[in-house]
Amino acid sequence: MLTFTVFGQVTAARDGHPVDLGPPQQRAVLALLLAKAGKPAGQSELIDLVWGEQAPASAANLVHRYVGALRRVLEPGLTARSQGELLSRQAGGYELLVDPDACDLSRFRALVAKAGMADGLDEYVAALDLVRGRCAAEVGRPHPVFAEVDHEIADVARAAADRALTLGTPEVVHDAVRRIACWLPLDEALHVRLMKLLVAMGRPGVAEDVYRDIALRLVDQLGIDPGKELRAALRLADVRSAVLRPAQLPADVRSFAGRDRELAELDRLADLPVDILSLDGMPGAGKSTLAVHWAHRRKLRFRDGQLYVNLHHGGPDSGVPMLRSFLRALGLPGEEVPESYDELSAEYRRMTAGKQLLVVVDGACTVEQVRGLVPAQAGSLVLLTLKRRLPELSEVGKVGVVSVGMLDPGQSRELLVRRLGAARVDAEPAAADQIVQACGGLPLALSLVAARLLMNPGFTLAAVVEDLTSVFGGGGLRTVFSWSYERLGPTAARLFRLLSLHPLDGFSAPVTARLLDVDAPTAEAALAELVESWLVDEPRPGRYQAHELVMAYADDLCRELDSDDDRAGARARMVEHYVQGAQWAHDSLAADRNEREAVAWYTREYEVVETLIREVDEPWRLTIPMQRFYLRRGLLQDWEDSVRYSLAKAVEPGPRARLLMGLAGVAQCTGRFDESVTLYRESLIVGKDVDDPRRVVITLIGLAGVEESRGDRKTAGVVIAEAMQIMETRLGVGGGPISEDTRTLLRYLLDAGAEIGLFESEVVRARLSAALD
Repeated sequence: MLTFTVFGQVTAARDGHPVDLGPPQQRAVLALLLAKAGKPAGQSELIDLVWGEQAPASAANLVHRYVGALRRVLEPGLTARSQGELLSRQAGGYELLVDPDACDLSRFRALVAKAGMADGLDEYVAALDLVRGRCAAEVGRPHPVFAEVDHEIADVARAAADRALTLGTPEVVHDAVRRIACWLPLDEALHVRLMKLLVAMGRPGVAEDVYRDIALRLVDQLGIDPGKELRAALRLADVRSAVLRPAQLPADVRSFAGRDRELAELDRLADLPVDILSLDGMPGAGKSTLAVHWAHRRKLRFRDGQLYVNLHHGGPDSGVPMLRSFLRALGLPGEEVPESYDELSAEYRRMTAGKQLLVVVDGACTVEQVRGLVPAQAGSLVLLTLKRRLPELSEVGKVGVVSVGMLDPGQSRELLVRRLGAARVDAEPAAADQIVQACGGLPLALSLVAARLLMNPGFTLAAVVEDLTSVFGGGGLRTVFSWSYERLGPTAARLFRLLSLHPLDGFSAPVTARLLDVDAPTAEAALAELVESWLVDEPRPGRYQAHELVMAYADDLCRELDSDDDRAGARARMVEHYVQGAQWAHDSLAADRNEREAVAWYTREYEVVETLIREVDEPWRLTIPMQRFYLRRGLLQDWEDSVRYSLAKAVEPGPRARLLMGLAGVAQCTGRFDESVTLYRESLIVGKDVDDPRRVVITLIGLAGVEESRGDRKTAGVVIAEAMQIMETRLGVGGGPISEDTRTLLRYLLDAGAEIGLFESEVVRARLSAALD
């Protein structure tokens, strides 16, 4: 049987033995005949392939000779003038008839046809295995037929990659896709698939290398920048590279003591086929500390990392933001994060399928908060600390429960030894026993007593006991907190009280200066006092929090000692701090400056701002500058919820117009174009009496984009022209120097107009370009 290959090397074999196809020109003729796959190749076409513009006068005769030689090679024994059965002369050219099973190209196409009707990857893999190189790569001269085959190969490689990603088996086609991408170094769509395969295989760093290589080639060889799909794939690789194996556990407590029984029980239950481990017990019993300590001990068993969330201040409806946070931590881009709880749960199950993750949820109070976290397959584990018992947990998975009670006297003494040192405790055994008895086995109380002694090395344990017996009176934890509080200087004490006004337990240092209405160094010194006194913790650099019982005590003090005016003033300053921060971040992104710092601010303070939006009297002051971040991260549902909530509170036309414009943007992003047009126009109507030409221009740009998306390019052009007129009449464009904000706005307008061909006139372009010079 005679067989052929045209992928890479052009070969022929008879019954498995190679056939000598002659000189390169003759092999080129065969390559084109094979690539044409049974269609005639014209004589002029063959001449152009073999010689190009350097064809000799005898080229037609030479082609005829090459064809004759090929006939005799392929069908030995033919007479000199016989055409044979394989290679026949057609009008103006030649045609090669080959059995479909005898050529790699025809076999490739047959497998691809089967792959299109199948659900798996076998046919795609078999087809790509046949591709040993670009079509007729050895010929060394380009030809449209060869290029078409190469595009066909690339299409198949992309389809195979897409199916492999859908099936969750990227490694099956990775090698073939990478090989073909090397042959087609400027095929952006194929390199996008290669990057996605690498990210799915846990190799985001290699995906970044792929991006850098093709980006350089595109610039050097074509003079163009990477397209949108390539840039999106790079962002995905960047995210996955940073969070591919999340490690979100807070720091372990070095002086952890006691709880041997609970640790052993957790170990035993974890070795059973359970989905959930839950810790319950009274506040202050140390559930969170125990959970984090055990998680650190066992984290190496979970090769795909650890997720952590603190829900102590999240409320019963925190399941949705928690899942969104986890999906982003697992590498899902913000714009791809679903909106509803059911969709979030489904995406979470998909992204965690087959993984071994330890998921720690601190402070759960309802089953619904954690229902979507139960792993679909064995290998992952959910560890919960509970604010109350949740017997309904058994409805969502196999549960192991560990109750965390008070420390016994021996464990309490051990904790004191770990904190204070054995020498100091053993020197006053009776006083140590009295401290243990007075603290009632509550780890938080013991820790604060130890902190008081550590901060005062000259204090004896007996001196602390005297304070306990006279004030403690057999229980009140408030007295234990008061020891740390009463040692504070006036500024730190005031800061401690005012921190109870902060909406969440997580905060950064700058907000403390606004609460106190002092300069940053003074606030930082006060905050350092709180940290040293164990009233405030710093779980990661620059981020602070306090135990909910401590904050309850701070709230009591604040209500007792601070006037209503002082409290209201501090809260107003705190809100203003976040308003100004959000506005700075918004303005930075709008002007393309300080991008990293702006995004970091948004990310760090997002939960605080979202909480304040629901608490302040003028929520639009926060919502409006947050909109750029909502859009950037794809937080469309959060965006819409906040805008609608703020719109219901807004009365003045200025903020209402901007909120309506934001709502129009959400509708536009979600494909609700008719609704978006209505909202944009309503924004213009509501804000008609507000002297804000920049807002009007921005609104018109958005409206033009929606009209263009709806297919109404004529109306879009009219809208852009109206915006241009405002730029010229109200903002001075074309009449002399303009501000940097106006320059930025003009660039946006030019981009929008260019998309609908409004600024094609050279005169118009020259005039607008001059305005930007």
